[in-house]
Amino acid sequence: MQQAQASMTDWQSLYKTAYNAINIAEICRAQRADVPIFKKITEAFTDDIHQVAAAISQLVDFEESFAQNRFIVKPHVDEELDQRKRTYSTLPSLMTTVAREELDRLGPHIEECSIIYVPQLGYLLALPCTQHMTETKDFTIEGLQFMFMSNNTVHYKSARTRALDVKLGDTHCDITDHETQIMHQLQNDILLRSQVFYAIMDYAAELDCLIAIAIAAKEGNYIRPELTHGSQLDIIGGRHPLQELCVTPFVPNNAHFGGDHTRIKVITGPNASGKSIYLKQVGLIAFMALIGSFVPAEKASIGMLDGIYTRVHTQESVSVGLSTFMIDLNQLSAAVRDATKNSLVIVDEFGKSTDTVDGLSLLVACIKHWEGRGSDCPNLMVSTHFHAIVREGLLPASKQLSYKTMEVLENDGELVFLYELTDGHANYSHASHIALTAGLPEELVKRGTKVSKLLRENQPILRVDSSSSETQFDRYKEILAKFLDLDLDFDDLTGFLREQVLSSPSSASNKS
Repeated sequence: MQQAQASMTDWQSLYKTAYNAINIAEICRAQRADVPIFKKITEAFTDDIHQVAAAISQLVDFEESFAQNRFIVKPHVDEELDQRKRTYSTLPSLMTTVAREELDRLGPHIEECSIIYVPQLGYLLALPCTQHMTETKDFTIEGLQFMFMSNNTVHYKSARTRALDVKLGDTHCDITDHETQIMHQLQNDILLRSQVFYAIMDYAAELDCLIAIAIAAKEGNYIRPELTHGSQLDIIGGRHPLQELCVTPFVPNNAHFGGDHTRIKVITGPNASGKSIYLKQVGLIAFMALIGSFVPAEKASIGMLDGIYTRVHTQESVSVGLSTFMIDLNQLSAAVRDATKNSLVIVDEFGKSTDTVDGLSLLVACIKHWEGRGSDCPNLMVSTHFHAIVREGLLPASKQLSYKTMEVLENDGELVFLYELTDGHANYSHASHIALTAGLPEELVKRGTKVSKLLRENQPILRVDSSSSETQFDRYKEILAKFLDLDLDFDDLTGFLREQVLSSPSSASNKS
């Protein structure tokens, strides 16, 4: 609007904003005056809104404006504009009358004519081109000024059309200019009151947010958290605010940091056991408490955190120009660099997008760095599938660190996820079970399980199409026996090698 480029959709949106703001202000004035948001809206939503809404309602004809795709002023607003519109509405009948009079004056050799308006040229008398009009001199008619010929129609200026030019001019253009002038005046009046609309947007957004938080708290049975000055986090019966809407029943979990509890939690467990949901759940509860919302838990005591740092989701984009691992490193680097003892750090499966040894080493180094800060260590949650951290004892025993796992029951080869956080650690990720659940072919899963077992036992891995060791040994014995029976002076040694050695299955496998 400041650039005078407001469309009719913009005008309609502005009117609806002002109209609804009036209703919001009236509702808020009827509420308790000691509620801060109601007080701010009552004071900020001034009479300027009424004046803007009234001016737009009185001036703008939205129905006609959308039909003609331009700003149209309502009737009875400007008398001069109304007169021009009345004149414009009578133009068809006036032009028909003038055309009939011109036809009578022209004589019987002209059978029809019409009056048209052409911008820049004004009103013209249009006559159909006859068979006698073949050259320019044939277009000359007494009392008429030849202008041009187009589409077998000859156009002239007459005394009556010149009179119409003087009397009417470009009526439509005059109407458009007049309405544009009124629109600019209205825009200027609204811009003088623009501050009230900035206040409307700010306070309406704040009110909308508070209403949404209140509705979610009521429908989700949230509780009011206790905010403390320390960095402790104590959550009992915490739930994920979105996940609990998707699954029934949702298993709540506790979270304790600081005080008598460790500040570093290393969480292991099978895929799909609920580790990531738990991490996000704790982060969301802390965040919701700090913005003034009730939280999905049975009880919650949240310290005044100075930041929540996460390495959970990798937002990849070709416009960034960074690899997946580089994005993960940037997120973790910010946490290592900026997190304090009053921060919450959440790291979900860091290192999976690079070499296993490198990812494991970097993760262990970061955890050791935080653990070495002693009382300045942030509240830290790390989920990982690097079971070597526990198996190889890569982290030192510390009163700041504890291991947690998501409880799982195994029944006849089937996994039953309990989604409950317990003390301890997992030894396997049970990836094969998840792969079968996802629909991977059973033979592929069995092969993967076999290879995984051989790797853990440092055993050689044979190709699927390779013969077993016993089969190969028997074949070698057979070839050796035949070789010993050869008479090297008379038998074909080359043929023997071709038929018995080069054509054997083991030779074919080695060549491939």
